[in-house]
Amino acid sequence: MILLLIVTNDTQVEPILETNYEKFEELNGALRISFSSFLHESNPGHTLLDFEAIIEDEDGHEYVVKEFSGDTFTKKATAVHIYFSLVDDFKYEIHGGTRTFNDFMSFVLDGTGWTFINADVDGYQLLPNFGEANPIVLIEQLCTAFNCERQLLPGKVIRFSKKIGRDNDIQFRYRHNIETLSYSINTTNLKTQIRGYGSEGIDVTYTSPLAKSPRIGIRIADPIHDENIESIEEMATRLASELPAAPETNIKVKVTSIDGDVGDMVWLIHEELNLEYQTRILSKKTKRDYSNSEIEVGNTQAKSIVDALLNQRATINANDKRYRSKFEQTNDRIDLEVEEIGASIAAINIRADSITQSVTDISNNLSSRITQTAIEIRGEVSAQVTTLNNNIQTVRNDVSVVSQTASQIQSTVTSQQTQISSLGNRVYNAESSITQQANQIQSKVSVTDFTGNTITSLINQTATTIGIQASKINLVGAVTVLSDITGNLGTIYTGTLNSVNIYSADINISNDVTIGKVLKIGSHWSDSEPKAIVFGGNLGASAIRHDGDQLHLSALHGVNIAADLFVSGNYGNIAKADTNGLGFGLSTATNPKRLYVRLFGINQGYLELIKGD
Repeated sequence: MILLLIVTNDTQVEPILETNYEKFEELNGALRISFSSFLHESNPGHTLLDFEAIIEDEDGHEYVVKEFSGDTFTKKATAVHIYFSLVDDFKYEIHGGTRTFNDFMSFVLDGTGWTFINADVDGYQLLPNFGEANPIVLIEQLCTAFNCERQLLPGKVIRFSKKIGRDNDIQFRYRHNIETLSYSINTTNLKTQIRGYGSEGIDVTYTSPLAKSPRIGIRIADPIHDENIESIEEMATRLASELPAAPETNIKVKVTSIDGDVGDMVWLIHEELNLEYQTRILSKKTKRDYSNSEIEVGNTQAKSIVDALLNQRATINANDKRYRSKFEQTNDRIDLEVEEIGASIAAINIRADSITQSVTDISNNLSSRITQTAIEIRGEVSAQVTTLNNNIQTVRNDVSVVSQTASQIQSTVTSQQTQISSLGNRVYNAESSITQQANQIQSKVSVTDFTGNTITSLINQTATTIGIQASKINLVGAVTVLSDITGNLGTIYTGTLNSVNIYSADINISNDVTIGKVLKIGSHWSDSEPKAIVFGGNLGASAIRHDGDQLHLSALHGVNIAADLFVSGNYGNIAKADTNGLGFGLSTATNPKRLYVRLFGINQGYLELIKGD
């Protein structure tokens, strides 16, 4: 079977016959091909081969020519996998925080034309300020953070896994498919013990079996701190993956045939060197005829949880709460969150124009929030209380809010109560608020019952006026009014009024009135406007009237004077003013005084009154 490469230059596509073909690939590293081409009529792709030309191999992988040279008849090219062209892209945005692998990778590959497959990379990692780099750098950061490996697939697809490759019991054995073998061992950075701290209360120490070697012993690595790890088993696996199962060993083998791919588990057997163990293919260099093909194998990490649990020490306080935290960062926001699982959550959300802090008590349905912008600071506290009494469920939601701007401070407290019973739902609402501005202060209280009826009271204060609106106003204690009370006062219910002047008002008194000294009607004795005290409500009933300079006493059925009637001064007669019937009059203007008898208003005669002894 003849294997051909396909070369694409702009819109032209042709097969190319190559020589000296070599393919080099390594785990999580390079993937490139190099070859030569000769000018020949049966080699149509030769003329298209140039720098930045696209080369497609028999597996569908695409490469870009990066190193190119030639003369009249020959050309030499080294092409790297098209994946590495992502180095020419750039992610200007920030997408940091505590996120999943898929979340990070979707951000990295967005708009690049590449897709990815996640085989088994799970969990969360905290990567602050993730971004502002090319996708190649960002992908390498993710592979390090999530301890995973990548595999390039045809069609611009990247596959990620905790460990790529298969285990098919492939053997590389001296004198069978191995020509030569060279190896090196390095213990400079070898560590055999590590300690890890997870979520609250988790403390695990893992010791590698290598520590039992008398030439190695205990060598302590830097501890791991990862609040996202919430179990002993998960922490033990993580720690075991941080330590090598064997000293750093690299073996280069020239083989006669290459079975397996980079990342596969293989058996390396060399009886003369007393080598027989399972390892991984770290890189391979492939020729077309496999002559001088090479593979590089190296030591592996712990493969099972059983290995990870060897010689470990773990302590955990079962009474401790379980916590987790999250941090997310993009160009336009930063979100931080700490959660006591099932109990409470505290969060801070930062935007370019606002900062919001919140604390939520999940168990007791309580929460508080503070939001700050350039124009406002707003604080809010809410609570929900549910009670059950006689098959009636009552849910009360209380919220208090304080809002502050440069020109106003406003505080509001609201309460909504819902009663749920077999008769239906009833909703009650209440709200009070105080609004303070430079030129006024306003307070308001309103209540709405389940029928929708709303009662509201309002107090509004300015520099000159205080307005009070309410269905009832109760003043208890000494009340001093230093100015006029005007307007429609309605009905005033009160006890004692001291030193009160009342002008232009109708006063209705249904009970007894006690006046301590003088009752004055009118402002001056010369006031000619009629004045009256009327008994019975009508002016024609019994009355005491003042008209001009005379005082009139009248009654429908007569006036009964039960004691002496004295007239002092020389002001005239005592006379019956009625012109009908018999009348008597006393004149004090004469000496001696006279008692006149009148009939129908005409004097009939008089008697002179002589004072006796």
